[in-house]
Amino acid sequence: MDALADILLDPDARTPLTMGVFGAWGSGKTSLMKMIEARLKRATSNGEGGGRQTYTVWFNAWLYSKEEALWRALVMQVLARVRRIRDLDEEAVAKLNTLSDQLDRAARPAELGHLSIAAARLLEEEGTGGAQITLALRYGLDFLENIAQARQKGELAALKALRDQVRRATSDLEQERVESLGRFQAQFKSLIEQYVLPRGYLVVFVDDLDRCLPDKAVEVLEAIKLFLDVPGCIFVLGLDPEAIEDAVRTRYRGEVKAREYLEKIIQLPFILPPIEDEAMRAYVESLAPALSDGRCAEVFAQGLTPNPRQVKRTLNIFLLLSRLVDKRAALAGAIAPVRLAKMVAIQHAHPDLYALLRLRPGYLRDLEAFFRAADEAGRRGAGEEQLPRLPEALGPFQGREALRRLLCLFEEEDTRFDGLKPTEVRSYLTLARRATPVEAPAAQVARLSFEPEMIAVPGGPFLMGTAETQVQALLDRFGWAKEFKEKGWFDHEHPQHEVTLPAFEIGRYPVTNAEYAVFVGATGHAPPRHWRDGHFPEELADHPVVHVTWHDAVAYVAWLRERTGQSYRLPTEAEWEKAARGDDGRLWPWGDEWHPARVNCRPAGPGRTTPVGQYSPAGDCSYGAADVAGNAWEWCSSLWGDDPEKPSFGYPYRADDGRENLEAGGLRILRGGSYANNPGVVRCACRLRLNPGHGFDYSGFRVARGFLP
Repeated sequence: MDALADILLDPDARTPLTMGVFGAWGSGKTSLMKMIEARLKRATSNGEGGGRQTYTVWFNAWLYSKEEALWRALVMQVLARVRRIRDLDEEAVAKLNTLSDQLDRAARPAELGHLSIAAARLLEEEGTGGAQITLALRYGLDFLENIAQARQKGELAALKALRDQVRRATSDLEQERVESLGRFQAQFKSLIEQYVLPRGYLVVFVDDLDRCLPDKAVEVLEAIKLFLDVPGCIFVLGLDPEAIEDAVRTRYRGEVKAREYLEKIIQLPFILPPIEDEAMRAYVESLAPALSDGRCAEVFAQGLTPNPRQVKRTLNIFLLLSRLVDKRAALAGAIAPVRLAKMVAIQHAHPDLYALLRLRPGYLRDLEAFFRAADEAGRRGAGEEQLPRLPEALGPFQGREALRRLLCLFEEEDTRFDGLKPTEVRSYLTLARRATPVEAPAAQVARLSFEPEMIAVPGGPFLMGTAETQVQALLDRFGWAKEFKEKGWFDHEHPQHEVTLPAFEIGRYPVTNAEYAVFVGATGHAPPRHWRDGHFPEELADHPVVHVTWHDAVAYVAWLRERTGQSYRLPTEAEWEKAARGDDGRLWPWGDEWHPARVNCRPAGPGRTTPVGQYSPAGDCSYGAADVAGNAWEWCSSLWGDDPEKPSFGYPYRADDGRENLEAGGLRILRGGSYANNPGVVRCACRLRLNPGHGFDYSGFRVARGFLP
């Protein structure tokens, strides 16, 4: 600040001079300019600068942006400041008054007035009033002339003469206006040279120029160059150069090079440097000395753009949310302060990621796990091939160093998201939304990759179906197995046999509501009936789509195949089972031991669908697919047959026996069980059949990719 002020106080400064204080909105431009102004005033009071005076003017462009001629408001403020110079004589005051009058004439448009016309009286012989047409006088007379010609009245010659008079008068006014501008320019220069320059400098601070509309912003810059750029005048402009360059491009439609335009006006640019970490940390602590957790200050110091105004606003939002947590016992037990601080920082510093997380909260867990694994790999000197694979939708965020630094800040469990379930992450997202309105999720769906995340399943043999020894072991351990035995449901899974499949890919998760919404929006396909007004509820964005028929699922994969050019389809029954249980014939995706905490089903589950990946990684299969047990049943391409009690296509499984004919009629297979089923139904080998035209609150699907076996 002192260095900039010293330049302005230098008695040998070459004027006119225009200084630009460059920075984004809220970066401290106004504060810096105010400090420079205060320093100039102190210097004048203390006799610094060789006794030369500095006469300061502060002009907030945005405050006057509603004025028809913003440039005139600036010039009038400059004249008003000159008029307040103490020892001006009467002649100088008279000259200033003359300048003000000239400025008023120069700013006034060349227009004589307006003409109001009763429309009905023009169109009828006996008009009785009616609507009034008010036009600028010149155009009103043109209108009257046209009416007169149409009615062949005798007033035509008089109207033409009157119109010519108006045109001449208008031309005279325009000429007078131009001459007034020229006289103003010369007389202002003379006045400054006579009354200001011998005493010192006139320093004009123009603030918030970048907040004005493009035409207004450029108007002020051009007024400075045309009227005020004279010896003895110094201008200090606070602006965002990118915003002003956009304004120039908008005003001149590309005819003027925006950067060169700005360089010609501003001789001394000063770019506000970013605030250093220590200074930002001190600033945060000064704003909120009573943070409930001192680590939150570090989150805001490192996680936000070093912009004081934005930091202050974000910190205020965090403090408000913290008070909401304190007043609700349920929230206090679920919300950790540092995690909340990180979420608020993400919301404001990375709004595109926040929008994505609203649809898929579990992605935050994936992203943080990736960043922490990358840091660990870097410490060990390991290669990137060992890092977890990120979903395609997270690709744009993989290289954001500031985001990595934010998410990896601190090691304590209560500061991390990588161990949370999607529903726990959503609680932070929901709380953050209370203080900051954001765009509706329907408008954000396009930001989510419409292609489901896929995992590879290697080719080779696996055991399909349930062996008699497995049935007996289940009967010995579980009460539900008796019902299965009595109703003959185990028979549909016999005999266990070896099936060899080529390699293929399968969706890591079932297709979610958010992914399915892209298909609905692109094709006009009927949405699931539980969506509200054709849109999914935001809280279900990352839940598996349900109320889906087999025909709906086939239509989705056909659209996905056409849009991407890749071989998407529904998995066959055999592919689904291999992806779920691997090649060792296990009962559940994780093994042969029952673990209720690894699956969404009865009796321990919540009784409704949950976000995909809610039970990961403990409930995942060996290849990495999630939610293959429970949550929602998943359609397969395979036929069951016509008789719901006895499958026409039983075991051994053969892909070439007609069961994979997509055109054939009959019941189709679903696999995996749902939130409404017991542990026996969510086994990898359990089979369900359903009319392909029916969809219920438990029927969803996931996709496969690759050649059919």
